[in-house]
Amino acid sequence: MARIITEAVDKTYTSTSYLKIGALGDLAEDSAGNIYELVLLVDLDGEAGDIVYPASTDGTSVSTDYTGGSSLAAKGKGFLAAAVDISEAPYCWIQRTGIVSARSDGSVAAGEAVIGHSVDGEVDTMDDGEEELVVGFALAADSGSPVRCAIQISGCI
Repeated sequence: MARIITEAVDKTYTSTSYLKIGALGDLAEDSAGNIYELVLLVDLDGEAGDIVYPASTDGTSVSTDYTGGSSLAAKGKGFLAAAVDISEAPYCWIQRTGIVSARSDGSVAAGEAVIGHSVDGEVDTMDDGEEELVVGFALAADSGSPVRCAIQISGCI
């Protein structure tokens, strides 16, 4: 696994500039041990901390669009590491392990398992029967504007 500098994960890339970074699907590790993957974001723009879902069968395209668009599964794959404007630079890193400040729906309590939510990009508390969709565990209750909570990512690698 290649090591990357922390600054690289908060950047976005064009169809030509990402080629200097690596190939789609490449996994990389930062100095804190967090794992990231280089992907193409499709359908909608996203904010750092938005949950993403697989949008291609090879896993190199992702979408924040839970309710439509190109998402192929309800199980999240990871979280955007940077804000992405898909019309400008849709290639980016997603965080697959570690702790992330995720967008949430305002009802997540500390210790709860979280899954993707019907609002694009957000996480919500897991209900009974949704265990296979868990993407992490809340380390604190969500708060703020926009609403966020610290999530220990789980099940995204």
